[in-house]
Amino acid sequence: MASLTTPAASLLLLSLLAHVAGVPVQSSPSAIQDALRREFQTALQKGSVGPVLRRVAQELDLENVLRGTSRWEHGPSSPISIIFCATCAVGLNEIIVAVKNGTDPTTIVNMLINHCVNLHLANRNFCEHLLNEIEPQLLWIMTNRELTGKDMCGMIFVGLGCHTNNPDRVWEVTLPDVPKPPVTDPVLPQPGSPVMKVLHLADTHFDPYYQPGSNAQCGEKYFCCREESGPLETPEAAAGKWGDYRNCDAPRWLLEALYEHINATHQDLDFIIWTGDLVPHNVWNTTRQGNLEIIRAAVHMIRDYFPGVPVFPAIGNHESHPVNSFPQPYINNEFDISWLYDEIVTLWQTWLPPEVATSVGYSAYYTVLIKPGLRLLSINTNYCYGYNWWLVYDDVDPASELQWMAMELQKAEDAGEKVYLISHHHPGHEDCTNTWSHQYNRIVLRYESTIAGLFYGHTHKDHFLMFYDPDDANRAYHVGYVAQSQTPYHKLNPGYKLYTVDGHYEGSSYRVLDNENWVMDLDEVNASDDPRFFLLYRSKEAYGLDDLTPASWSSLVEKMKEPNSTLFDDFFRYYTKDARPYREEGCDESCKSFLLCRLMVSDTSDKSRCDDL
Repeated sequence: MASLTTPAASLLLLSLLAHVAGVPVQSSPSAIQDALRREFQTALQKGSVGPVLRRVAQELDLENVLRGTSRWEHGPSSPISIIFCATCAVGLNEIIVAVKNGTDPTTIVNMLINHCVNLHLANRNFCEHLLNEIEPQLLWIMTNRELTGKDMCGMIFVGLGCHTNNPDRVWEVTLPDVPKPPVTDPVLPQPGSPVMKVLHLADTHFDPYYQPGSNAQCGEKYFCCREESGPLETPEAAAGKWGDYRNCDAPRWLLEALYEHINATHQDLDFIIWTGDLVPHNVWNTTRQGNLEIIRAAVHMIRDYFPGVPVFPAIGNHESHPVNSFPQPYINNEFDISWLYDEIVTLWQTWLPPEVATSVGYSAYYTVLIKPGLRLLSINTNYCYGYNWWLVYDDVDPASELQWMAMELQKAEDAGEKVYLISHHHPGHEDCTNTWSHQYNRIVLRYESTIAGLFYGHTHKDHFLMFYDPDDANRAYHVGYVAQSQTPYHKLNPGYKLYTVDGHYEGSSYRVLDNENWVMDLDEVNASDDPRFFLLYRSKEAYGLDDLTPASWSSLVEKMKEPNSTLFDDFFRYYTKDARPYREEGCDESCKSFLLCRLMVSDTSDKSRCDDL
């Protein structure tokens, strides 16, 4: 889930609160910084929340920002981002100084807990558990690297327009010293050519403790629908049997109904790609053992419902404990991530060959030959995700993954193979750190003729993103597909995506030829108790496309930019899986600009294509 409900966001909560309220906008940067510093120091020393901080929390819509349901118009020149990032930098500097001066971390955490509660961002149970979970790792990072507040904010909050000025954050992958072959457009197959059917499952978020009729509007706010979610205040607060549009994840019977439907409807599956996030959103009370049990159960469900169908998984950010915490493989202290990767080695060998165990155990990435001539690379994109605070400690190509990716693509090019890239986050996601995203794009551009498809998850929405040539702004050279979530979290219908791809024959492009998108209407199903899935749309038919080449998708984006574009209206309905809450909210011009920008950016270090939105 693309949420700010993260350990890093919670610990940095105070940096959001030292606001420039009362300081004229025309004031000098130093005056603004002094005002921020005074606000922050007062809060840090006295542990009290005054009226200014309360108003700031309300004006910044912090509750919904932390929940991931509010997005500012963000960017380096956005006024709200300027305020946010300046506040974050000053506030984090104060925390860094306090840590270096020997302030008891428990004192800092307790103060943050009080502010979290007093500002009504969450209840005490949520605030206490989450902040105490993450304190040891962040304290270790602050103690073992020289940091500034601006640097930390620029890494963690890149998605909210913050930027670091640390030159060490700019690095480059060395590409193989082999000239790029001439680029030729992929040849579309002749009618009647073989095709393959590929199922894409994303963001399962299985909640084994989902309780129908429980409170869907609970005190934790960010995750509900369990027995411990508290009493109902109104009958309308009761969670539906098959899932709920509010802050609730997928019960077992919902997933089983989805898998049964797929088995009955699509009996010609060639393979499945499964792009991560299996664990639910109870981020404040996860444990290592609890996460592993849920991951095992989710894997066993897929294994049992799709026997004999190859499955190619990727790891998501919710698999770890604490959430988003993915240390570098050389971190071998108490924060060592091997507890997760070792289990994944065992579980993924349900479908993967033994030879991938080394790279999976090292950092949860691998390559495998799907068929002669078609290879798949599964990339661990938690190494690009800003809310993985271990990137604050060291972000230089963690696990040498991008270097490995380039070398594997060179091997595939040499062998005449086509390649699918799969991962949880897409490289253009606003929370993907700038340098990692840029280096990923460099590699994709270099091997554009070898790469046949790019597949992602994480946003829970149904969309795509364009890859444009930085040396030829009008040339779209690839399109990535982002699959909708299985979970209804949040305000969504459960769904899945099915690709028809160029089939297995000599000279196949292996490109996506069309895709189907299926959903369950939660309102209807909870009323009827009949878990029916239906076809929402097919891309070519719905958008009037002759083919799904990058040029065709790019042309569609240009048409959607037009005022009052009915194509954009259609896109928004599909993007949100035609869920009632989004139908009621609609999408205004600011929303439209944000979504179009999301479609046009694959490299977060350069969002210039969004300048005219």
